[in-house]
Amino acid sequence: MSIRVRGTWGRRGQAAVEFALVLPFLLVMLVGIIEFGRAWNEHQVITDAAREAARKAAIFNESITYDSVLNTAVASMTAAGINPARCNNCITITDWDAVSGDPVTVAIDLPYTFTFFGPLVKWSTGQSDITLRTSFTMRNE
Repeated sequence: MSIRVRGTWGRRGQAAVEFALVLPFLLVMLVGIIEFGRAWNEHQVITDAAREAARKAAIFNESITYDSVLNTAVASMTAAGINPARCNNCITITDWDAVSGDPVTVAIDLPYTFTFFGPLVKWSTGQSDITLRTSFTMRNE
């Protein structure tokens, strides 16, 4: 009977060692999923900001200024929690004062820095941030 108890005790120790070996990989995967979700969220926010700015430029194309269209994109990003100071000349508006029927395009190139995987990404790829790019085109009304 003591042999059976000893065998069960050894198996519990084996499970603990296996768990200790697998846990770092699981945690890295979990943090990777969270970081990917954060990057995807920021991409959706800047896509929405580009859409709002392009819509404003397309609808009010005769009575709007370039700065007003730019401020629309910045205000949308600020409302979603993205610091516009990170974005130095990253918003490009083309043909914002075009005639009716021509397209207006708002493009945003926003650097996104990974906070947790920063050193790992820099070690593997040589850079610690990626650039999220989006553009939105609407026809002037």
